Amino acid sequence: MRVSSHKTFAYSSRSGYEVGVKLPIFDWGDLQRDAMSAQTLAAVNQLDATIRSAGSSLRENYAAYRTAYDISTHYKDEVIPLRKVISEENVLRYNGMLIGVFELLADSRDQIGAVIAAIAAEQQFWLADAALQATLIGRPTSIGVAAISSTTSNTAAGH
Repeated sequence: MRVSSHKTFAYSSRSGYEVGVKLPIFDWGDLQRDAMSAQTLAAVNQLDATIRSAGSSLRENYAAYRTAYDISTHYKDEVIPLRKVISEENVLRYNGMLIGVFELLADSRDQIGAVIAAIAAEQQFWLADAALQATLIGRPTSIGVAAISSTTSNTAAGH
């Protein structure tokens, strides 16, 4: 009989291979500690991804909000008052018989188009505001700013 370094006993009278198996007497929990460490690392990575996604969503919705606000303010402060001045001038030109009724009607159509575009811009602003507020409370939405088509023309007929 011979004694191995692993405290396994085997008979030397047998021929062939010898297999020695170490049985752990004390389990220090290395596998469980490694599994918990991997779960913690996965949770940290998921938290980091969630924070980045929330920040990105907030930046996108704020940019959409700011763009819609700028467009709406532009229509309200510049385009609508300018179209009103142009319309008043065209009424004076019509009264002075410098333009015809069709040019006056075309100008009215352009003014109506500008008002419709201003209303659409205001609608986009409020949609973007709602999306931003939803993102701030933790329920982001994907409402983008739609392109506002302007039907106004800056060409005056007759010139």
